[in-house]
Amino acid sequence: MYGAEVARALLKRFPRSKLHGLGGPRMRAAGVHLEGDISRTAVVGPFEAITHLGTLYGVFRRLAERVEDDPPAAAILIDFPDFNLRLAKRIKETGSPIIYYISPQVWAWREGRVQQIQRLVTKMLVIFPFEEEIYRRAGVDVEFVGHPLLDMVRPTRSKEDFYRRYRFDLKKPLVALLPGSRRKEVRYILPTLCEAAQLISRKKPGTQFVLPMASGLDRTILEQIIGDKRITIVVNETYNAIRYSRAAIVASGTATLETALLGTPEVIVYRIGRATWFLGKFLLKVRLFGIVNIILGEEVVPELFQDKMKPDEVSKIAIQLMDDVWLQSKIRGNYERLRRQLGNGKVAERVVDAVSNAINSGQLQTKG
Repeated sequence: MYGAEVARALLKRFPRSKLHGLGGPRMRAAGVHLEGDISRTAVVGPFEAITHLGTLYGVFRRLAERVEDDPPAAAILIDFPDFNLRLAKRIKETGSPIIYYISPQVWAWREGRVQQIQRLVTKMLVIFPFEEEIYRRAGVDVEFVGHPLLDMVRPTRSKEDFYRRYRFDLKKPLVALLPGSRRKEVRYILPTLCEAAQLISRKKPGTQFVLPMASGLDRTILEQIIGDKRITIVVNETYNAIRYSRAAIVASGTATLETALLGTPEVIVYRIGRATWFLGKFLLKVRLFGIVNIILGEEVVPELFQDKMKPDEVSKIAIQLMDDVWLQSKIRGNYERLRRQLGNGKVAERVVDAVSNAINSGQLQTKG
């Protein structure tokens, strides 16, 4: 998603550029020739990654060979640190400048990566304000560019139009269910969300449920889990579905920040494999898991993770979010505080500025 925005901004400023990389359908549509499809490599946790090692290695080898055979004017690495930092070593050997956009979460775990980044990366572009100081202390050339979602998150149709399109009743409350964007996430999380939806319906008859399908997911996976439950799946309507819901139950990740920017009260949920969770408890340095709460430094929206993510707990909090006007007001006030910390927008253009400066600086050094 973020790579596609950068690709469009690059091609707008430098129309003759050729872009190659690893991404998904949005990057392909934005003009990037894909050496690998991210939908086949996106996993959560070290144990889950083992089954994808063959695919990941094949993609890595293709990208590394392309870099070595035809060194790029610049490389933009986006998150995905276990893959990208290995690739950075190969890129570094070609002399191409490396711009790392969207930092690995060194503030949460594996802080030692900062030193590796200092050796390999030409410019680090961070999207959270507190990250800048971490890298500056380590001697990394870093810039806070703001969060790209500020430029992207907005509804595309009116509430009346959205409700009419999907035959929702304007007089009845709507709850959004967002179980994640990866298949394994959905299998861990969606069954509990379906049970929670049933409990909500018993306590608040007439409640309607909408599930915005993440890009790259197979609809049949959702339908198999949902079965005959009255949950409406919508495609390419995520921001409308969230904005016009009274409350949202959201898997931890980017969607929690999107929900906050759209102003909808949310409860953050998550569940992963027990082995990964057990390992994570020893490695993670954070006491909060939702990015909204991490940025603000306190639990401004409720979190239910792993064993705490039970249908009755999820439904109880969702009903509170739907009915408690004071709680809704408090959460939205914190959302405004969050928005003020995320920069001033035009993030993709700032990334292109950094890429252009890195290329020009490299050319000057070569000539010198």
